[in-house]
Amino acid sequence: MTIEVNANFHTIAGKSVTEREDARYREYRKKWAEWPSKYTTGDFPLHIDLEPTSACNLRCPFCATTHNRYRKGFMAEKTWKAVLDECGENNLYSLKFTYRGEPLLHPDIVRMVAYAKEAGIMDVYFNTNATRLDGDTVRRLIDAGLDRISVSFEGYTPDTYSRYRVGADYETVVANIERIRAIRNELGTERPLVRVQTVLVPELRGHEKEYADFWSQRVDEVAYLDMKDEEDNPDHRGIVDDWACPMLWQRMTVTWDGAILPCVHDIYETLKFGAIGEMTIKEAWNSMQETGYRDLHRTGRAHELYACDRCPLRESEIRKKTG
Repeated sequence: MTIEVNANFHTIAGKSVTEREDARYREYRKKWAEWPSKYTTGDFPLHIDLEPTSACNLRCPFCATTHNRYRKGFMAEKTWKAVLDECGENNLYSLKFTYRGEPLLHPDIVRMVAYAKEAGIMDVYFNTNATRLDGDTVRRLIDAGLDRISVSFEGYTPDTYSRYRVGADYETVVANIERIRAIRNELGTERPLVRVQTVLVPELRGHEKEYADFWSQRVDEVAYLDMKDEEDNPDHRGIVDDWACPMLWQRMTVTWDGAILPCVHDIYETLKFGAIGEMTIKEAWNSMQETGYRDLHRTGRAHELYACDRCPLRESEIRKKTG
């Protein structure tokens, strides 16, 4: 079986902000591709998704966060420092300060970024709706050493944007995005690199070029993600297939309250290992529980896991194969 990595993500303009020329980064991306395809791992994840908060200030209709079916909260300093210390001790390659919420709502997000970089984590970034990216925040993030930012922005016109990014102002957010590059140029630095990405909503199908043309003048990379139904759709259930999710061999997730999860799509935490303070990330990664999850995927039995049986990514990837 061949595992396609990032098969639902498509760059349509600019150079991928994930591409770097240094040897350690090439080593990281080589492992990223090889570990899932060979069903092998090292003793620590390649990447961690760390959730500063599960809260969001927008109400996007396609996002599970809008439906308020899990607890909202903010990560305590003791928790994020424990996670970042362990990541630094284990030479983690990459960390994203994003899971279910908007990271810029956390009052300590700049300190988190700085702490992660001081711990030696090579690639530190987050996804954001950019509503809170004022000039002072951008300057502080640059000073903290942030490597890249991915901004979620549906469309290139006020009409499409306001339909999907409910609660945000089109003109303000476009200006915030443009500000990143302007301040970066003013300070004479290349980072953070900026990607604008959209879910490929119906209004954008057939208009990818216009989207790319609008944003390529303002950011380093323009991309789209395949549309997936984030709700618990009965059509996702009971599909038997040998598709194995690469995430189980690449990454882990830590929620705002310290829960350790194997996957960014387990938004209701049904596959939880334990919590920071009770166990370490390394212990979870090398546990019999995680090995069992990998074995179920490797042997075509992922549908036996509640979260995987309902996973929109799994359903989407299987549909691509079967037409």
